[in-house]
Amino acid sequence: MKIGERKSSQVRGQAITWAVVLIIIFSSGLLIGNQASTDILNRLRTLPARMSNAVTPPADLPTLIVDMNFEAYNDLLDQRAGALEKGVYIPEATDFVTATIQIDTTLVPVTMRFIAGPTDHLGDDSKWGFEVRTRRNQQLLGMQRCYLIDPEANNWLDQWAFSRTLEREGILTARYQFVRLVFNGTDRGIYGLQGGFANELLTAQERPTGVIVEFDADPLWKSLANFRGDAEQAYADPVTNLSADDFQYFEVDTFRDAAITRDPALSAQKDQAVGMLRALQSGTLSAAEVFDVDLYGRYLALADLWGANDAVSLVNLRYYYNPTTMHLEPIGFNANPLRTNGRIPLTATYHDPQIQAAYTREAQRVSQPAYLEALETALTAEWQRLARVVSAEHEATPPWERLSDRQAQLQRSLTPAQPVLAYLGSPMLSMSGTLRIEVANVLNLPVEILGFDIGGATFLDPDPAWLSEESQELLMPSANQIVLRAADTTQQQVVRYIRFDVPLTEIHRRDKELDFMQEMEVRIFTRIYGLTNEQRTLAKEGYPDILIVDQEP
Repeated sequence: MKIGERKSSQVRGQAITWAVVLIIIFSSGLLIGNQASTDILNRLRTLPARMSNAVTPPADLPTLIVDMNFEAYNDLLDQRAGALEKGVYIPEATDFVTATIQIDTTLVPVTMRFIAGPTDHLGDDSKWGFEVRTRRNQQLLGMQRCYLIDPEANNWLDQWAFSRTLEREGILTARYQFVRLVFNGTDRGIYGLQGGFANELLTAQERPTGVIVEFDADPLWKSLANFRGDAEQAYADPVTNLSADDFQYFEVDTFRDAAITRDPALSAQKDQAVGMLRALQSGTLSAAEVFDVDLYGRYLALADLWGANDAVSLVNLRYYYNPTTMHLEPIGFNANPLRTNGRIPLTATYHDPQIQAAYTREAQRVSQPAYLEALETALTAEWQRLARVVSAEHEATPPWERLSDRQAQLQRSLTPAQPVLAYLGSPMLSMSGTLRIEVANVLNLPVEILGFDIGGATFLDPDPAWLSEESQELLMPSANQIVLRAADTTQQQVVRYIRFDVPLTEIHRRDKELDFMQEMEVRIFTRIYGLTNEQRTLAKEGYPDILIVDQEP
């Protein structure tokens, strides 16, 4: 058929016409000698890319055409050179340069600067990462703030699938999609377009307008710059004790400060949100008092399932202050899922038993085969479409088999070989009518004591009255349960035991035929707090409460 050929001729004709018009206008601008000539020059320079896009638009992939004038581009190059010298880009408010982004026939005025942090994305042949803000209250694909990043930095479709998973679970996440980027006439290929932190993120996910806060990473970037970007040296420094996961190191900041200042309600929310994070840092408030416990526990479990360690890094985590619940909710951003086979650090629970229990419950739920089957059914069609779209630059592998392997890892974590250490006290105590049992949690999760099996014939429910006074500091406060706090080896490299002194009369009341003069086996029934499956641990002889007495020489 000749229709296609005729259409191509029309497009070429239109292209030639526009080229002639632009050349005439540009020539006029040179004669006038004002700023308009510079702008026209930039528009003319990007004409080949525009014509290419008009003739062969990529299927199912929006094309963003960035136009930046000579002066703005030179400012950007100067900022890049300074960042490369330091090894880190530390943004300033004045770093934003003006540009326009054309999508289809719409021209959106924007400001742009590089993304903060290490400069590994600013090489000569790299896909530079940009922070973008629209001007004049316009939107770019429904957003006023967004980021243009190399999809490789977030593991391509795995980031998209992780974001969709969070959405399905009712957890806030920065919108993520793929675009083609043409920058000043150069086709930079496929980029990830990730939403920023503005009202559209909240309204799109059915949250009331509110404040978004973060742990400001600028102190971290400045410390890295002090070591000329050498992260290994910076983290090894024994003086600064630098860590990207240490929330004590970070300051607290908010987004959209100008809009917050103009709104008394938002200003009050900002004070509350910032105050809560600072109280968490100082230990005045617990994590369970600051965060929405269920949502945060679910977020941690999903990050663990997806191997999204970056999702729980303080560099990437953002928090939304929900004015209805008056708690902070996590926002997923830059997760880089399934990049490695690592697990999330449970320091992300802030050592809070309620957060740990919420994580445990959710980890148990998402590690079931039926959960993954439902997720695969929901996402596969769109995943396959996107895989075809990005196939020119990336050969995507479906995540389902890798997620199945990670489910098995989670299940093994939740059924540890030995959750506690348990010992029987001195046999001499039985002469005074007491059976001493000492128990220590060795897991990074809370463990509930369900009871004691005596000789395989008698079961005793634990009675708080049997506990020694010094045991209380190792327990979660609870009226109905005895729960050992998670082992925190980062604070104290010792094993600490709680001590039960069980009256033999209680055992005898349940089993009058038991002979206390004979050796008896005692097993401790436990379960990870928040789960239902029980485990049994044999209490060994060789009691840990032996006193070491100095002897005279």
